[in-house]
Amino acid sequence: MNDAELRALIEAYSSYVYTIVWSCLHGAGTREDADECVSDVFAEVWLHRQSAPPDNLRAYIGAVARNKAVSRFRQLTAHGTPVSLDDEHTPEPHSGEDIAAGAEAAAIRQILLDCVASLGEPDARIVMQYYFYRRTAREIAGMLGMKPAAVRQRLHRAAKRLRVLLEEQQIKP
Repeated sequence: MNDAELRALIEAYSSYVYTIVWSCLHGAGTREDADECVSDVFAEVWLHRQSAPPDNLRAYIGAVARNKAVSRFRQLTAHGTPVSLDDEHTPEPHSGEDIAAGAEAAAIRQILLDCVASLGEPDARIVMQYYFYRRTAREIAGMLGMKPAAVRQRLHRAAKRLRVLLEEQQIKP
């Protein structure tokens, strides 16, 4: 991995890493602590780039982010009750592992929503109505002024395209 590849890696994964880190540190640290931890994550990935699995880089980076953030959380809270300069009323997290998993799930949900939105209209609306709101093809057809058979066909094609988009993001559908 050269410098250009590192820059591309940081650009591609910085918001994902920041989401995980901030979710772990929120309530125990400042934004500066989170920024420093994100930098530590990418430094760790860079130092161990030879052992990083190329087929599942996203999971590897997520694991490094979670581990670094949990370690930083423990450092910040080692001397008593955590205090955040950003929000004094944020409750103390029960478990760093649960927060990291939640942050990763939130990041995956956001990627899923972005992929659905990229399908365009009316496919994005059909997918949202069918899978998220559990509406039938007949109900969706009534909403969109289409025939139920057309909705089912568009849904089938949109699901195929969505599967490809998610695989490109290294998320298993």
